[in-house]
Amino acid sequence: MKRKLCIVSLLCLVSLIWSAFESEAQDIESLIKQLGDEDESVRVKAAEALGAIGEPAKDAVAALSQALSDEDRKVRYQAAWALGVIGEPAKDAVPALIKVLSDEDRKVRDNATEALKNIGTPEAMKAVKEYEKQR
Repeated sequence: MKRKLCIVSLLCLVSLIWSAFESEAQDIESLIKQLGDEDESVRVKAAEALGAIGEPAKDAVAALSQALSDEDRKVRYQAAWALGVIGEPAKDAVPALIKVLSDEDRKVRDNATEALKNIGTPEAMKAVKEYEKQR
């Protein structure tokens, strides 16, 4: 009886874990779509949520890179922050992050700098070093 209970419990646990992974993938897809919403507050919250997910949100790197050129500064700094949290899997975002090192908003530049440090590729670190020299 105990063995059956353990097996049933284990199956339930596996089912819950699988559901969580499926749900997270759907959430990421939905958040990527929200980065293109016309309402800037929706775009800000989507970028923030993707950053909160972290590395598992690596499929959002292209959309977050595009968000770095958003007209709203809050979207830009949240996108830069999210890319930094995703870290090394966001290495394709390095050119876009380097570009925003000249953004008019200091918080965007600061988040881009931190993101480049977290990504850590030689190109990213070179850009950070050059940027910090100019400051």
